[in-house]
Amino acid sequence: MSERVNEYLHHLGLTSSRQTAIDSLRTLSAYAESNLRKVMALEVSPAFGPFICIDNLDMEERVHLVSVGHRTMMFHGTWGYIHTPPKALLESLDLSEITLQSYNQALQTVRTMNITPRDFLPDRATEDHYVQVWKSQLATVMKKYIAIPATTEGAHPTQPPPLEVLSHAAPDFHMLKLMDEADNSAEGIGQVMESIRRQTGLTPAEFVGRLQPMEGDLGTCQNFHSMRALRAPNNRPEENMNNITFQLGASHTLWNIGQTIFTKHFGDSNNGENMGAWRTLNALGTPPNKVLQKKDFTGMIRHLERVHEATLFHCLRVIMKIEGQPIRDTLPTIPTSRWNQVIDDCYLKYCSPAARRQAYEKCRVDKSMQRRKLDETELDEVKKRHKQSKLSNLLVRLHEFSTVVEANRAMKQGDIGRLINIWRMWSVMSQSLPGLTHYATYLPRLVLLLTKVLPPSLSKFFQHSMLVSPSGRPGHFVAKDFFLENHNYWLKFFYNRGGIGTQVERLKELFSLNIPLLRSLFHSMQLDSGKERVYQSHKVTLSPNSLQLFRQMAFDSDLLDQYDRKNHYRDITIDDSLVEGVGCFQDIISHKDHNLSRLRSHIPTYHQRHDDEEVSQARNMLMSDEDAMGSDEIMDESDNPEEMDPPSSDCM
Repeated sequence: MSERVNEYLHHLGLTSSRQTAIDSLRTLSAYAESNLRKVMALEVSPAFGPFICIDNLDMEERVHLVSVGHRTMMFHGTWGYIHTPPKALLESLDLSEITLQSYNQALQTVRTMNITPRDFLPDRATEDHYVQVWKSQLATVMKKYIAIPATTEGAHPTQPPPLEVLSHAAPDFHMLKLMDEADNSAEGIGQVMESIRRQTGLTPAEFVGRLQPMEGDLGTCQNFHSMRALRAPNNRPEENMNNITFQLGASHTLWNIGQTIFTKHFGDSNNGENMGAWRTLNALGTPPNKVLQKKDFTGMIRHLERVHEATLFHCLRVIMKIEGQPIRDTLPTIPTSRWNQVIDDCYLKYCSPAARRQAYEKCRVDKSMQRRKLDETELDEVKKRHKQSKLSNLLVRLHEFSTVVEANRAMKQGDIGRLINIWRMWSVMSQSLPGLTHYATYLPRLVLLLTKVLPPSLSKFFQHSMLVSPSGRPGHFVAKDFFLENHNYWLKFFYNRGGIGTQVERLKELFSLNIPLLRSLFHSMQLDSGKERVYQSHKVTLSPNSLQLFRQMAFDSDLLDQYDRKNHYRDITIDDSLVEGVGCFQDIISHKDHNLSRLRSHIPTYHQRHDDEEVSQARNMLMSDEDAMGSDEIMDESDNPEEMDPPSSDCM
């Protein structure tokens, strides 16, 4: 439409000008700001505040015509939203446990609590449930690519038994105004906290007077704890911010740990004798060099799941003794008993702990041999064992990939019980996985808080607020940090297509508060114009052609080491991260940290100091007239506040 026609339609009242739209956004922004203050008001919830989820946001302010003081710059800011917990959830809780006092009392137990690796290892019920997880993954592959059971009744389900499924009601959330302050440093996160406090309309005393849960990625949590440690010791609640509790975002945890596990098993794509995950990707038609890109986490998880399903596909066909047959376009129907038997046999042979132990014994290399210089005989023995590691490495990869796939599926189903079971395993695995130094501390600490430290109602309050279903549909849950990343995309989408230049102030004042409204308006315009809305669920599918090429590769490379072909195989033994993690815990307890005190760090314990009364007496004496300067009475050395022990700065 030309500008001339647009002006004519505007005069007729059939269209509106840009200025009218901007004025409307300005009015809507004022309304959104007032709503923020209402949901954060003390009258609504005096004991605890709604969840606040924040994340950093980087944008390029591009300038085409550069001049003095007018050039391309990067904008580094912070954005987020306030998530109000559902009314049904609050009605199911004991609200007397969801207070700042109850939270502080629970944290006092951390100082004397006995922490052992047993707190993160699965018990018998969890182990039995994970067997069902394995069989559900095998049943999914079986049903999608190999055969269909004659009757679904009595067949292994494609979903494991639910543990604790959240309500799928659509979330009630309110966007914050985009902030200039970046949360990438201790100083910056302090400025972000102050900016959030100003937007809520609360005074500093009101903001710190109740429990305030928050959520962010690992970097945000680290910077907040660094800021709080720099301000310690401090008895002023407005400055120590001990009322704020940060928890890790579930999606960032999945992305970072999943990428580390994928990288561990990726292999060397330049070595044709290496049997890492890159070879499976290559056989499925995916260029291996484009899989582990840092910016596309969703794609990376999907590629990991494709490798996992393709490997299980080959394992199941080997059990059925049809690995040499071509892949059919239509799936056959087999008796349910036979269908279940194939899945049970495949689990026992390739997925069980016993199968991994048996395969690992053939290629295990003693740790002591890796720490000293070996003679020729020992070197030959080590090389011989490494050449027998094909099956062991594959089974370890299957096990570790299964944890990532299960975490992703548990999040989509909104089953926080299944997700925490995986977090327990990752708490142990992260002790041995490279590059997860901070997750090795922060993730076990989160698990301890949710399962051992906090009272039941407070723990349930945190757990049931980690995942949301934006569309209000069951089976379509996302983590709250993923939900924020999605809104980050829409913020940049409207900003880049607004046709108003690079004015960040307008982005902050007008667009950031109204993104949900603009998004729904955009979708409704699509529907009104006759365009169909297509929702992507990111389901993994493998085409018959891809499976055919993979089948040929698996047969030629003897993927499951059935025929003992080792002439064209060269790799090193890959250790099981779960087993190695237990060993790392034992090492730490034996030589470095007997009580695992590092898992208590950044948890304020609020314990009373023994010299509190002495400090109080000394302060009263200094403020009294009798002890003023020039008094004949000499102050006792033991009562001199300058010589007393300073307040404890230990953060348990």
